Amino acid sequence: GYKGFKELKYALLQNSIAPKKLNPMDGFELTGSEKVEDIPAKITATAISLLETSLKSISYSDFSRLINILKKAENITIFAIENSSVVAMDLIVKLSYLGFNCTYNSDPYLQKVNASNLKKGSVAIGISYSGYSSITVENLKKAGATTVALTNFNKAPISKFADITIYSSNRQYFYGDAIFSRTAQLAIIDMIYIGLITSDYNKYTKKLDKNKELIQNLD
Repeated sequence: GYKGFKELKYALLQNSIAPKKLNPMDGFELTGSEKVEDIPAKITATAISLLETSLKSISYSDFSRLINILKKAENITIFAIENSSVVAMDLIVKLSYLGFNCTYNSDPYLQKVNASNLKKGSVAIGISYSGYSSITVENLKKAGATTVALTNFNKAPISKFADITIYSSNRQYFYGDAIFSRTAQLAIIDMIYIGLITSDYNKYTKKLDKNKELIQNLD
């Protein structure tokens, strides 16, 4: 019933590493009895499965709205803490290369100050895998701007204060949360980056070429 050898090979891989006992809250089972040599295959297969689930969770209409909102934003402020800080840094680097006026402060106190100063015309992006990070949720709530949430779970508190929410998945990985939260969120950042470029290819590729020259001149 498989379409080809690759599909069969992937199914066999999934079957060989699937945990014996699996429930909706246990996507990645770590018992301590795993063989070290099996870890690469297990991590890879789980990441692939998560990304496939994330693709199904994304609303294409909301994604298109997000791209249009970012293009029109006077400035963009990003809110994130702990593991999501890595994702925030990746987003701000990509937006900066494209010429956007954007800000991210790792200090939670400065994040609160930034949120209180945001006004209409600005965009506030809150990144939280769980959607329960109190600091990030509170910042979106206070922001007087168009708000965007990037989170893993629907009905999470952060979505209540977001004009647009992009969901990565609804799967939970207890011991693997720190790993797989970044996997899905970084993929979404890449989607946003490429989405912006393709929305106005000539404009953004010129920006990239210009910034590339600036960096090369620093050597």
